[in-house]
Amino acid sequence: MLLPTTNKLIEPMFHLQLKHIPSNHLYLSEPSPQFFGNPPNEPQNPHWDSRTSNWLQSRFHFSFAEYSNRNNLDFGSIRVMNDDFVQPNRGFGTHGHANMEIVTYIVEGMLTHKDSMGTEESLGRGSVQFMTAGTGVRHSEFNLDKEKGLRFIQTWILPRRKGLTPNYGSFDPSNGGMVDVCTSRNEWRHLVSDVQNTAVKTPVEIQQDANLFVTELDQGQSLPFVVHDDRMAYILCVEGAVKVSCGSNDVKMDRHDGCEVSPVTSTLDCGNELIFSAGDEESAHVLVFEMERVPGAGRTGI
Repeated sequence: MLLPTTNKLIEPMFHLQLKHIPSNHLYLSEPSPQFFGNPPNEPQNPHWDSRTSNWLQSRFHFSFAEYSNRNNLDFGSIRVMNDDFVQPNRGFGTHGHANMEIVTYIVEGMLTHKDSMGTEESLGRGSVQFMTAGTGVRHSEFNLDKEKGLRFIQTWILPRRKGLTPNYGSFDPSNGGMVDVCTSRNEWRHLVSDVQNTAVKTPVEIQQDANLFVTELDQGQSLPFVVHDDRMAYILCVEGAVKVSCGSNDVKMDRHDGCEVSPVTSTLDCGNELIFSAGDEESAHVLVFEMERVPGAGRTGI
């Protein structure tokens, strides 16, 4: 007996692939203090943090500066993600950028920014700032505190087009405004979105189809996050530890770890929801960049 046939196309199904990037796979950079006009290191200074004797310690998630790796150039529209720690009374002297959307999230300490557009301000923990470098902008970034270190996550995102007019913006949760939306614990704080997306309103808007979400999870708390089939995401465990699960797949992330999230075709529909869970003994501080899917994106060799 012959079975009936059909010409109906079967829609492909997807599941989320998690690629864990442990911190020991990141490039650790400790450049000379002469870079950006800094004085010599002061390892005996009692106010310097013991995590490094250098003025700066950077963890590069992608190929950058002295770290050249053709197998790890970017992830979708993200070109650079640097996890920077700056010692007291040190910083990046005036330097230039062009044709890049630069998003900076402050983790600890105070970041003082000054640029050629006339902007000058200091931002603390939980703040986010952006620059549309466009046709060209010069700026400096300093830790002016003489006793406390500064840590921030700086991400460079490719703009939708070159030659944009330079622009600057920021969000400081200590100044009120969207506090309930952007400072609540155990919820996603949608801090950055596409300026062309009229469906959402966030404190910071950039010239690219990309979003920044942040959460601080208390011990034992969990939070879902959906990545649609035409999207992908990059996760950074900023502080503490978090388990990221999708169906039967999960990744345990510690401080400084990264994780690529990409939809891949599957014979089974495994869903597009991630579950972020903090353990019973440690809280979690997590950053997620969500963006348009680019097939084949991500590092190779890990």
